[in-house]
Amino acid sequence: MYMAERTTFHHYKAAFLIVAVSVLWMTCVCLAQESIPEQLRLKQSVKDILSGPDNRPRADTYYLIAMSQARKGETEQAMGTIEHGLRIEARHLGLLNLRGALLARTGRIREAIAAFNKILQIAPDDTYAKESLRALLPPVKKTPVERPMGPPKIGVSPDAPASPLGNKEGIIAEKGVKSSAAASGTAEASPRKILEASYFDGIKLKQQCFQAQSAIKSAQEAFVKTKPDAKGKLDLKALIDAKMLTAAPTCPDGGQYSWEGTFPVCSKHGAYPQIEAEVNTVFADFNRGMTAKFRRNFPDALNAFGQVVVMYPRWAEAHFQLGDTLFRLGDDRKAIDEIRACLKLDENHLDAKLLLANLLFKIGHKEASLELLDGISKSHSGSVYGLSSRSIASAIRSGRNYYQIFPPN
Repeated sequence: MYMAERTTFHHYKAAFLIVAVSVLWMTCVCLAQESIPEQLRLKQSVKDILSGPDNRPRADTYYLIAMSQARKGETEQAMGTIEHGLRIEARHLGLLNLRGALLARTGRIREAIAAFNKILQIAPDDTYAKESLRALLPPVKKTPVERPMGPPKIGVSPDAPASPLGNKEGIIAEKGVKSSAAASGTAEASPRKILEASYFDGIKLKQQCFQAQSAIKSAQEAFVKTKPDAKGKLDLKALIDAKMLTAAPTCPDGGQYSWEGTFPVCSKHGAYPQIEAEVNTVFADFNRGMTAKFRRNFPDALNAFGQVVVMYPRWAEAHFQLGDTLFRLGDDRKAIDEIRACLKLDENHLDAKLLLANLLFKIGHKEASLELLDGISKSHSGSVYGLSSRSIASAIRSGRNYYQIFPPN
């Protein structure tokens, strides 16, 4: 499931088990992140900064630096850092995939396609490259599906390509930003596209619709094996009577399901193949990050969520998960930046508010933390958020310090 783990401060206690080990590593990375851009601007060697025990710079460090630059919108600097890393390790999949993502993000679609094709020559099973190519390549023409008149209410239009870069509903072109192709006047010129925050509200519903369609598809295929004359016809009541379904799946946005060829179609969200491609593309790295996080593999989670916010900078939940991962790794300042980015996109994200209050208290901003906690306890007095906020605020006012309230286990 896409829906992010909903953490409260009770869950944050476990984070400190790994802080003592990880903070030294993250400190070294942070020093490199602060130093490398300056070295690149001066055209000087970065060997002294990035050398390891074997006195050799590491491609993984360049990857982390490039991700940080990309998140800040420093695309040119990120591309330069990527090239430095590839000189060390020409087949570093993280660097190659990030380069492809940045090419796509800036409208250089042909170059991005070529970059992802190159990755698949090196690693044919690379999931990110395959999903990115599926998003970027023109959709295969299929038999037209009859659709209701008028645009859908949420998400992208039913016949939208899988690409998250298409100029469909929920997507805008950033003002004043032009690709290199646009600047040169070539035919492939395309403005940079950024998914609006509202897109991700729609995609949550689209994911639920996709799950409903998946249930219908499995049930229908099993039903046709016992009743061949039902092929090409969708009868939800018949599927329930045959115990292929326990209840009729419903679209969360009120769409009606029908059958076209070999797959179900929703009147609001479109055909099964297109919705599958879009949902899988949007959630590929996010789900990878969540899996790593559940396994407490926070460095891998950091890389995955970092990739997500590069491609989808207006996804509030992605910023929250990245911030929470940084917090678990002991990088409090960067965690605060990501949590604030989340709240800028979704001011009602209660997990983000609680984590921000936690972090502010941890770094010594007691009054700001209490203001947040009091606001949550007042507006959500009867919920677990309100009770947790009230309890933590009371402990802070009693004079207890951070580690007395949240002791490392």
